[in-house]
Amino acid sequence: MSSQLEKIMMCPICLDTLTKPILQCTNGHNMCGNCILANSIQQCPTCRSSMTNTRCYQMEQMIEELQKSVKLNCYYSSKGCKFVLSQSEKEAHELECKFRKFSCEGKKFSNWKCEWSGQYDDIYKHFKDYHNNHTWMEFRTEANMKISFENDFSDVQIISFLNGKHFFYYKHKVDIEKEKAYWLFQFIGTKKQAENYYYEFEVHLGPVRKLKFTEICENDTVDANDLFAKEKCVVLSFLSIKSFLNRDGELPFKFRLMSIKKPTDKKR
Repeated sequence: MSSQLEKIMMCPICLDTLTKPILQCTNGHNMCGNCILANSIQQCPTCRSSMTNTRCYQMEQMIEELQKSVKLNCYYSSKGCKFVLSQSEKEAHELECKFRKFSCEGKKFSNWKCEWSGQYDDIYKHFKDYHNNHTWMEFRTEANMKISFENDFSDVQIISFLNGKHFFYYKHKVDIEKEKAYWLFQFIGTKKQAENYYYEFEVHLGPVRKLKFTEICENDTVDANDLFAKEKCVVLSFLSIKSFLNRDGELPFKFRLMSIKKPTDKKR
Protein backbone atom coordinates (compact mmCIF):
# COMPACT_ATOMS: atom_id res chain seq x y z
CA MET A 1 0.00 0.00 0.00
CA SER A 2 1.44 3.43 -0.99
CA SER A 3 2.34 5.99 1.66
CA GLN A 4 -0.02 8.50 0.02
CA LEU A 5 -2.95 6.08 0.28
CA GLU A 6 -2.07 5.33 3.90
CA LYS A 7 -2.13 9.06 4.61
CA ILE A 8 -5.58 9.42 3.03
CA MET A 9 -6.88 6.51 5.12
CA MET A 10 -5.37 7.81 8.39
CA CYS A 11 -7.51 9.41 11.10
CA PRO A 12 -5.95 12.76 12.18
CA ILE A 13 -7.02 12.10 15.79
CA CYS A 14 -5.75 8.57 16.56
CA LEU A 15 -3.24 8.53 13.66
CA ASP A 16 -4.38 5.01 12.75
CA THR A 17 -6.45 3.62 9.87
CA LEU A 18 -9.97 5.05 9.84
CA THR A 19 -12.66 2.82 11.34
CA LYS A 20 -16.46 2.83 11.10
CA PRO A 21 -18.36 5.07 11.43
CA ILE A 22 -16.24 7.57 9.45
CA LEU A 23 -17.50 11.14 9.83
CA GLN A 24 -16.55 14.34 7.98
CA CYS A 25 -16.00 18.01 8.71
CA THR A 26 -17.66 20.68 6.54
CA ASN A 27 -14.59 20.60 4.23
CA GLY A 28 -14.75 16.83 3.78
CA HIS A 29 -11.88 15.66 6.02
CA ASN A 30 -12.49 12.21 7.46
CA MET A 31 -12.19 11.02 11.08
CA CYS A 32 -13.16 7.97 13.12
CA GLY A 33 -16.58 8.62 14.64
CA ASN A 34 -15.47 6.92 17.87
CA CYS A 35 -12.43 9.22 18.11
CA ILE A 36 -14.67 12.28 17.72
CA LEU A 37 -17.01 11.05 20.44
CA ALA A 38 -14.27 9.95 22.87
CA ASN A 39 -12.40 13.26 22.57
CA SER A 40 -15.46 15.55 22.24
CA ILE A 41 -14.08 16.95 18.96
CA GLN A 42 -16.07 19.89 17.59
CA GLN A 43 -13.51 21.30 15.17
CA CYS A 44 -11.56 19.44 12.50
CA PRO A 45 -7.91 18.94 13.56
CA THR A 46 -6.84 19.42 9.93
CA CYS A 47 -8.64 22.62 8.91
CA ARG A 48 -10.40 23.82 12.10
CA SER A 49 -13.81 23.79 10.36
CA SER A 50 -16.92 22.50 12.12
CA MET A 51 -17.67 18.81 12.43
CA THR A 52 -20.80 17.30 10.88
CA ASN A 53 -22.76 14.08 11.29
CA THR A 54 -22.21 13.25 7.62
CA ARG A 55 -20.93 9.72 7.24
CA CYS A 56 -18.50 8.81 4.45
CA TYR A 57 -19.76 5.42 3.33
CA GLN A 58 -17.51 5.36 0.25
CA MET A 59 -14.37 5.63 2.39
CA GLU A 60 -15.66 2.90 4.70
CA GLN A 61 -16.25 0.59 1.74
CA MET A 62 -12.88 1.40 0.16
CA ILE A 63 -10.98 0.62 3.39
CA GLU A 64 -12.96 -2.57 3.88
CA GLU A 65 -12.12 -3.81 0.37
CA LEU A 66 -8.44 -2.87 0.71
CA GLN A 67 -8.17 -4.69 4.03
CA LYS A 68 -9.60 -7.82 2.42
CA SER A 69 -6.98 -7.73 -0.34
CA VAL A 70 -3.95 -6.99 1.87
CA LYS A 71 -2.52 -10.23 3.29
CA LEU A 72 -0.56 -10.22 6.54
CA ASN A 73 1.37 -12.81 8.50
CA CYS A 74 0.00 -13.91 11.86
CA TYR A 75 1.64 -12.20 14.85
CA TYR A 76 2.88 -15.65 15.89
CA SER A 77 4.58 -16.42 12.55
CA SER A 78 7.97 -16.42 14.31
CA LYS A 79 6.63 -19.22 16.54
CA GLY A 80 5.65 -21.33 13.54
CA CYS A 81 2.17 -20.16 12.45
CA LYS A 82 1.80 -20.34 8.66
CA PHE A 83 -1.50 -18.44 8.37
CA VAL A 84 -1.57 -15.46 5.99
CA LEU A 85 -4.66 -13.33 6.63
CA SER A 86 -6.52 -10.19 5.68
CA GLN A 87 -6.54 -7.37 8.21
CA SER A 88 -10.14 -8.15 9.14
CA GLU A 89 -9.28 -11.83 9.79
CA LYS A 90 -5.97 -11.28 11.56
CA GLU A 91 -7.19 -10.11 14.97
CA ALA A 92 -9.75 -12.89 15.35
CA HIS A 93 -7.24 -15.53 14.30
CA GLU A 94 -4.55 -14.36 16.72
CA LEU A 95 -6.95 -14.69 19.65
CA GLU A 96 -7.25 -18.42 18.94
CA CYS A 97 -3.96 -19.18 17.18
CA LYS A 98 -2.41 -22.49 18.23
CA PHE A 99 0.91 -20.70 18.73
CA ARG A 100 -0.44 -18.12 21.18
CA LYS A 101 0.59 -18.13 24.83
CA PHE A 102 -1.66 -20.25 27.04
CA SER A 103 -2.23 -19.92 30.77
CA CYS A 104 -3.44 -22.69 33.08
CA GLU A 105 -7.10 -23.38 32.32
CA GLY A 106 -7.64 -24.51 35.88
CA LYS A 107 -6.73 -21.06 37.16
CA LYS A 108 -8.95 -19.35 34.60
CA PHE A 109 -12.03 -21.52 35.16
CA SER A 110 -11.71 -22.94 38.67
CA ASN A 111 -9.40 -20.43 40.41
CA TRP A 112 -6.61 -22.94 40.96
CA LYS A 113 -3.46 -21.45 42.45
CA CYS A 114 -1.34 -22.02 39.36
CA GLU A 115 0.79 -19.44 37.55
CA TRP A 116 1.84 -21.63 34.62
CA SER A 117 1.91 -20.24 31.10
CA GLY A 118 3.33 -21.83 28.00
CA GLN A 119 2.81 -23.14 24.49
CA TYR A 120 0.16 -25.48 23.10
CA ASP A 121 2.53 -28.45 22.98
CA ASP A 122 3.16 -28.13 26.73
CA ILE A 123 -0.45 -27.95 27.98
CA TYR A 124 -1.03 -31.68 28.44
CA LYS A 125 2.38 -32.18 30.04
CA HIS A 126 1.62 -29.34 32.45
CA PHE A 127 -1.59 -31.07 33.55
CA LYS A 128 0.24 -34.39 33.87
CA ASP A 129 3.04 -32.86 35.95
CA TYR A 130 1.03 -30.53 38.19
CA HIS A 131 -2.65 -31.53 37.99
CA ASN A 132 -2.42 -35.26 37.31
CA ASN A 133 -5.77 -36.04 38.99
CA HIS A 134 -7.38 -33.91 36.26
CA THR A 135 -6.10 -36.09 33.39
CA TRP A 136 -7.90 -39.39 34.02
CA MET A 137 -10.71 -38.88 31.53
CA GLU A 138 -10.54 -40.35 28.03
CA PHE A 139 -12.49 -39.44 24.88
CA ARG A 140 -14.94 -42.20 25.88
CA THR A 141 -15.55 -42.27 29.65
CA GLU A 142 -18.08 -43.84 32.01
CA ALA A 143 -18.04 -43.15 35.75
CA ASN A 144 -20.07 -42.16 38.82
CA MET A 145 -19.96 -38.59 40.10
CA LYS A 146 -20.53 -37.26 43.60
CA ILE A 147 -22.42 -33.95 43.46
CA SER A 148 -22.82 -31.57 46.41
CA PHE A 149 -26.09 -29.67 46.52
CA GLU A 150 -24.79 -27.33 49.23
CA ASN A 151 -21.64 -25.78 47.73
CA ASP A 152 -20.68 -24.24 44.40
CA PHE A 153 -18.18 -26.36 42.52
CA SER A 154 -16.20 -26.29 39.28
CA ASP A 155 -13.79 -28.70 37.66
CA VAL A 156 -11.52 -28.87 34.60
CA GLN A 157 -10.11 -32.02 33.05
CA ILE A 158 -7.92 -32.31 29.96
CA ILE A 159 -8.63 -35.09 27.47
CA SER A 160 -6.23 -36.43 24.87
CA PHE A 161 -7.87 -37.30 21.54
CA LEU A 162 -6.45 -39.44 18.72
CA ASN A 163 -3.30 -40.29 20.71
CA GLY A 164 -2.47 -36.68 21.48
CA LYS A 165 -3.23 -35.24 18.05
CA HIS A 166 -5.87 -32.99 19.64
CA PHE A 167 -6.93 -32.01 23.16
CA PHE A 168 -10.23 -31.07 24.78
CA TYR A 169 -11.21 -29.46 28.06
CA TYR A 170 -14.03 -31.03 30.07
CA LYS A 171 -15.67 -28.38 32.25
CA HIS A 172 -18.24 -28.97 34.97
CA LYS A 173 -19.95 -26.47 37.25
CA VAL A 174 -22.49 -26.68 40.07
CA ASP A 175 -24.42 -23.47 40.74
CA ILE A 176 -26.20 -23.49 44.10
CA GLU A 177 -28.13 -20.27 43.49
CA LYS A 178 -29.56 -21.51 40.18
CA GLU A 179 -29.88 -25.09 41.49
CA LYS A 180 -28.35 -26.40 38.28
CA ALA A 181 -25.29 -28.34 37.15
CA TYR A 182 -23.53 -27.84 33.81
CA TRP A 183 -21.15 -29.84 31.63
CA LEU A 184 -19.41 -29.05 28.37
CA PHE A 185 -16.39 -29.95 26.25
CA GLN A 186 -14.16 -27.43 24.47
CA PHE A 187 -11.70 -28.12 21.68
CA ILE A 188 -8.28 -26.53 22.24
CA GLY A 189 -7.72 -24.78 18.92
CA THR A 190 -9.60 -22.67 16.43
CA LYS A 191 -13.37 -22.26 16.21
CA LYS A 192 -13.35 -23.67 12.69
CA GLN A 193 -11.61 -26.84 13.91
CA ALA A 194 -13.98 -27.13 16.88
CA GLU A 195 -16.96 -27.27 14.52
CA ASN A 196 -15.73 -30.68 13.36
CA TYR A 197 -16.42 -32.27 16.75
CA TYR A 198 -19.40 -32.95 18.99
CA TYR A 199 -20.04 -34.70 22.27
CA GLU A 200 -22.67 -37.07 23.56
CA PHE A 201 -23.34 -36.95 27.31
CA GLU A 202 -25.68 -39.29 29.14
CA VAL A 203 -26.90 -39.78 32.70
CA HIS A 204 -28.55 -43.09 33.45
CA LEU A 205 -30.05 -45.19 36.21
CA GLY A 206 -30.35 -48.85 35.36
CA PRO A 207 -30.58 -50.30 31.86
CA VAL A 208 -33.64 -48.31 30.77
CA ARG A 209 -33.90 -44.91 32.44
CA LYS A 210 -31.56 -42.33 30.86
CA LEU A 211 -31.17 -38.77 29.60
CA LYS A 212 -28.92 -38.10 26.62
CA PHE A 213 -27.55 -34.81 25.30
CA THR A 214 -25.71 -34.09 22.05
CA GLU A 215 -23.93 -30.78 21.40
CA ILE A 216 -21.37 -29.27 19.03
CA CYS A 217 -18.01 -28.47 20.64
CA GLU A 218 -16.94 -24.87 21.09
CA ASN A 219 -13.28 -23.93 21.15
CA ASP A 220 -11.30 -22.98 24.25
CA THR A 221 -11.43 -19.21 23.65
CA VAL A 222 -15.20 -19.13 24.25
CA ASP A 223 -16.10 -18.22 27.84
CA ALA A 224 -17.57 -21.36 29.41
CA ASN A 225 -19.72 -19.29 31.76
CA ASP A 226 -21.35 -17.62 28.74
CA LEU A 227 -22.20 -21.06 27.36
CA PHE A 228 -23.62 -22.06 30.74
CA ALA A 229 -25.72 -18.88 30.87
CA LYS A 230 -27.08 -19.57 27.36
CA GLU A 231 -27.48 -23.26 28.28
CA LYS A 232 -25.60 -24.19 25.12
CA CYS A 233 -24.28 -27.26 26.90
CA VAL A 234 -25.51 -30.09 29.14
CA VAL A 235 -27.76 -28.63 31.88
CA LEU A 236 -29.57 -30.51 34.63
CA SER A 237 -31.61 -29.15 37.50
CA PHE A 238 -30.91 -30.44 40.99
CA LEU A 239 -34.33 -32.07 40.94
CA SER A 240 -33.45 -34.04 37.79
CA ILE A 241 -30.03 -35.01 39.13
CA LYS A 242 -31.49 -36.34 42.38
CA SER A 243 -33.86 -38.57 40.41
CA PHE A 244 -30.85 -40.25 38.76
CA LEU A 245 -28.66 -40.81 41.84
CA ASN A 246 -27.73 -44.41 42.56
CA ARG A 247 -27.79 -46.14 45.95
CA ASP A 248 -24.44 -44.58 46.86
CA GLY A 249 -25.80 -41.08 46.17
CA GLU A 250 -23.68 -40.70 43.01
CA LEU A 251 -24.68 -39.71 39.48
CA PRO A 252 -23.87 -42.38 36.86
CA PHE A 253 -22.80 -40.71 33.61
CA LYS A 254 -20.94 -41.41 30.42
CA PHE A 255 -19.78 -39.40 27.44
CA ARG A 256 -17.88 -39.68 24.20
CA LEU A 257 -16.21 -37.19 21.92
CA MET A 258 -16.85 -37.70 18.21
CA SER A 259 -15.74 -36.18 14.92
CA ILE A 260 -18.48 -35.11 12.57
CA LYS A 261 -18.52 -37.21 9.43
CA LYS A 262 -18.71 -35.03 6.37
CA PRO A 263 -21.07 -36.20 3.62
CA THR A 264 -19.37 -37.57 0.52
CA ASP A 265 -20.68 -37.53 -3.00
CA LYS A 266 -21.57 -41.05 -4.09
CA LYS A 267 -20.97 -41.92 -7.69
CA ARG A 268 -24.00 -43.35 -9.40
